Amino acid sequence: MPKKTLSINFPIERVVLSDLLPYEVPITFSNRHFYNFIVDNKIECLGDYFFWRRKDDAFDRLVMLLLGVPSKKEVKIIEEEGQKYSKVKFKENKAATFTVPFVFGISHKKDQYRHLSLIHPRSQVIAVEFYKNNKDLITYYCDKSQFSLRSAKRVAGCTYVDKKSLIEQFDTDGEVIEVEGENYENLKSFFVYDKYSSIFNFYESDEYHDCEGRYSFLSKLDISNCFDSIYTHSIAWAVYSKEYAKNNLSQTKSTFPNVFDSLMQQLNYNETNGIVIGPELSRIFAEIILQAIDNDIVSDLEGKRVLFGFDYHVFRYVDDFFVFYNDQEVFSKIKSSISLCLTKYKLNLNKSKEYFFDRPVITPITIAKKKIADLLSDKLKYNIEYVEGTKEIEKASLYFRKSSLITDFKSILHTSDVSYGDILNYTLSILEKKVRKILLVYTKVPEGENVDKQLVSALVSLIEFSFFIYSMSPKVNGTIKLCRIMQQIILFVNDRTLGIEYRDVIFRSIFNGSCSVLEDIKVGNETPVETLYLLVLMRQLGKFYWLDEFSLCKYFGIVKRSEGINVEKDLNYFSIIVLLFYIENKKRYDFLKEPIEEYVLQKYAQKNSIINIDSEITHMTLDLIACPYVSNKLKDEILEKSDVPKACRKKVISYCSTWFTKWSGYNFAKELDAKVSQDVY
Repeated sequence: MPKKTLSINFPIERVVLSDLLPYEVPITFSNRHFYNFIVDNKIECLGDYFFWRRKDDAFDRLVMLLLGVPSKKEVKIIEEEGQKYSKVKFKENKAATFTVPFVFGISHKKDQYRHLSLIHPRSQVIAVEFYKNNKDLITYYCDKSQFSLRSAKRVAGCTYVDKKSLIEQFDTDGEVIEVEGENYENLKSFFVYDKYSSIFNFYESDEYHDCEGRYSFLSKLDISNCFDSIYTHSIAWAVYSKEYAKNNLSQTKSTFPNVFDSLMQQLNYNETNGIVIGPELSRIFAEIILQAIDNDIVSDLEGKRVLFGFDYHVFRYVDDFFVFYNDQEVFSKIKSSISLCLTKYKLNLNKSKEYFFDRPVITPITIAKKKIADLLSDKLKYNIEYVEGTKEIEKASLYFRKSSLITDFKSILHTSDVSYGDILNYTLSILEKKVRKILLVYTKVPEGENVDKQLVSALVSLIEFSFFIYSMSPKVNGTIKLCRIMQQIILFVNDRTLGIEYRDVIFRSIFNGSCSVLEDIKVGNETPVETLYLLVLMRQLGKFYWLDEFSLCKYFGIVKRSEGINVEKDLNYFSIIVLLFYIENKKRYDFLKEPIEEYVLQKYAQKNSIINIDSEITHMTLDLIACPYVSNKLKDEILEKSDVPKACRKKVISYCSTWFTKWSGYNFAKELDAKVSQDVY
C-alpha cells in the first residue's frame, strides 16, 4: 500500500509533538493531550508574559501549576475581542526563568546508561514562541555547510503515513488508524530535513556509492560526548565569530544566537556547559554550531592546498564525520584540521571511536546484515497451495526451527566480528516484515487443526528467537520493534479462532520471554525505560498473564519486611506511572498502592525547594491528579504541596482527564505505530 500524504494544518504549537521530546520516552507517555490543552486554551508565551483564555480562578491555578509559575504571582485579567484572558509575568530576571529537566536513563552499553532529558512544560511553551519567531532563521543557519547530511531546510507542510507500517489490520474491527488526530499523531519533525532521514539511507545513496568509486579509503570519526560538551555561548561564535561575539555582547544580546543560547540554558537549569540530550531542538542547536565548524575545516584545508571535492570528501551526520580520501598524508591533514576546528568550540574527537576502511568500502556490519537477510529469507519460508483454477488459498505450510536459526545467527556474528547490538534493530526490522507477511497470508488460509498446529509451532519458535536476540542487547529502538512483532501476533491470535490451548501456548511464550528479560536486566539503581515497554506488552495478554506479586516487586525494587513494605530502588516519574498503569485496580496488587503513594510524597518532600520548576514533579503531578488508580488523599496532598488552594482542588482536577498518560481507552497498537513514524535519529 502506498504512503498517504496528509497536509499539516496545525498551528505552531505542533513543535511540542515533534521537536521537544526524546524519542525514547515510555510507550504510555505522549504530548498529544498537552498539545490539545495549550491549543484549546490559547496558552502562549509573549515576551515576559504567559497568556491563556480566562475561565475562573481554579483554571488559572491549573495553568500556573503547568507552567511552574508561583501562586504569589499576580494574575491580571484582560479582554480582547470579547474574550477574557489571564496574564501573568514570569520573567523578572534571568535567574528566575530556568526550569529543571527530568533526566532519565536508557540502556546504552553493557552496565551503562545513556541519559536523556524531558524538559518542563513551561520551557516547552517558551520553545513554541522561539520556533514561531525564529523558524526562518533556523533554516537559514542550517544551510551553510557542504558536509551536513541532516539539516533543517524548510517548515514541513505535509507528513506521510506509511500504511505498510500499521499493525492494527489484525484487529477484529478492521480499523487501520483513527482519522481524528491523524495529521499530528505521526509527525516526524517540524522541519523538512535534507538529505537523509537516517544514516542507513546515506549508506544506500548515490552520493555514498560515488565516493566509494572515487576514493580508496574511508575513515569514520566521532565527536566525543558532543551534546554534553557543547558550550551554549558558542552558538554566537558560530554565527558571528568568536572574537566579534565576545567583544560585542551588548549589541548581540537580543539577536537570534543569544536568544537561542538563553533558551537552551533556561530549559537546562541555567547550565552553559552541555545541552539537554533527546529533543530535536538540541540537534538543531548543535547543527548550527557544527555547520560553522564544517566551514572552518574547509577554509583551513584550503589554506593547506587540500581541496574539498577533489582531494577529499566529508559527510557529517549529526556528530559523526565520514571522510573519503586517497592519500594518507592528506587524511592526516584533514583529521588535524577537524580536531583543531572542534577545539576552538571546546569539542574534541573521540579517539576510541575511529574506524578505517579500504576499498571496496564495506564494513563488517554491512557484511553481517547481508548474511542475516539471506538467512531469514531462507529460513522463514511458507508454501501456499491454491484451489485449482482460482486464487483462493486451499492450504499453506510453514516450518521454522528456532534452534538451527539461533546457531546460524550466532555463526554470522562470529565470522563477521560484530556484536548483537550492531545488528539487532536491522534483524528485528526484517522479522517484523516477515511476520506481517506470514500473518496476512494466514488470514486467508482456511482454519484447520493441522494448519493451526503447524502455525502455532512456527510462531512460538519465532517468538523465542526474537526474544533471544533482543535479550542480548536490549535498547529502546529494539524494544519497540520487538513489541510490534508481538503485538501483530497477539492481534492475529485474537482474531483467528484458535483453540484455547493454542492461544495459551503463544501468549505464554510472549509472557515468558518478557519475564526472562525483566529478570536478566540489572543496570544500577534505575529502571530502564525499555523494560517498561515490556510491562505494557504483557498487559495486552490479559488477566491470565499478570506478573506474580513477587516478580513485580523484585523488578521495581519493592521489598516486604516485617516492619512494612519498602521501596529500595530509585523509582522515577516514568517507573511510577507505568507501574500504576500496569497494576490499575487489580486486587492482587492492592498492597502496593499505599507504599507507592508514600514514596511519591517522599519525592515531593525531597524536591520541595524546586517543586514548581522541576520537570519530573510537574509531569508527575498532572498525571497523578488524572490517575483513577490513586487515592483522592494523594491527589489532595500533592496539590497542597504545589500550593493549589484547597477550595479549588477538585475543580483543578476536573479540568483535564488526560495529561501525558492515557489511563483509559489506551491502544497499544496505535501507540506503536506512532512511535515508528517518529523514529528519525
